[in-house]
Amino acid sequence: MIKVLNISKSFENNEVLKDISFEVEKGDVIAVLGSSGSGKTTLLRCINFLEKADGGILEFDGKEYDLKNISNKDIADIRKKTAFVFQNFNLFLNKTAIENVMEGLIIARKMDKKAAENKALECLEKVGMIDRKDYYPSQLSGGQQQRVAIARALATDPEIIYFDEPTSALDPELINEVLMVMKKLANEGMTMIVVTHEMNFAKNVSNKVILIENGIIVEENSSKEFFGNPKEERTKEFISSVYNQGNV
Repeated sequence: MIKVLNISKSFENNEVLKDISFEVEKGDVIAVLGSSGSGKTTLLRCINFLEKADGGILEFDGKEYDLKNISNKDIADIRKKTAFVFQNFNLFLNKTAIENVMEGLIIARKMDKKAAENKALECLEKVGMIDRKDYYPSQLSGGQQQRVAIARALATDPEIIYFDEPTSALDPELINEVLMVMKKLANEGMTMIVVTHEMNFAKNVSNKVILIENGIIVEENSSKEFFGNPKEERTKEFISSVYNQGNV
């Protein structure tokens, strides 16, 4: 479905991504792990063109794109098939939950208002937010806002959803409600790449794990092998550190 080849990215003299390559099959739920500053979020932003990569190839749905020289038209075409869930929700504060979900359908997809409303209601129902459809973001908890953001992502019927640390801005008691929605999507076959610190999600929901450190992939494996039989010493150290910090 997606193949990333030799993606690189630097900010001034800081080389953040160093020739990273990996593949995503339809239905994969890939957890991208690593310490802060390892390059996880930059990788996600580069493959969705929120950052411009310095080099690399993206193969998507049978087409090949040069990440450094990709056209705006090609970016727009790819984005029609993808969705992005941000760490800090990125909702319009002056719009209700349902209006936030409808906005992209009406403006970007040119959907008529009634069809957009019906789609928005369907997606809010899926994330358990139908009873808050007329609430503004200021009236919602962080977990509820993130579920609205997920509904907005679902509304475009994406082939893949990118999640950038979707629970890191939430209070601990609100994290589970978002993870349960993501688990439900995984069980329904949604393809997802999830940058996360949630080890339980990586271990029990994702089917593949990628560990990034200093801009390179340290280990890429099935979730079962990654946690049960890690190949690299650094992976063992990372898992041990996370367990010792109580983040599992």
